[in-house]
Amino acid sequence: MVRKLFDEFPLDEQEDFEVACQKYEWILEDFVVVADEGNPPGGGPGHIPQVVAVEAKATGIRHYFQAGSGTSWTVDFEKALARKAFGDPPV
Repeated sequence: MVRKLFDEFPLDEQEDFEVACQKYEWILEDFVVVADEGNPPGGGPGHIPQVVAVEAKATGIRHYFQAGSGTSWTVDFEKALARKAFGDPPV
């Protein structure tokens, strides 16, 4: 397992995350965001499974999103913000 911090994510994912935050009155600093990358099945080259953990600092609520090839975790994150899955943004 390899852990990646948010600033190590691809730039497009960082931008999508920040746009979603702004849309729902949150900011990047309101969250702790990390990704855990697994090893490809069979140990060879291929799809590397990845899970992104997002925790709201103010509420301690954490959600996990599937990431990696063929997924768009930032879309799922935005949907979570829309349904207030992390609670209300800090004042």
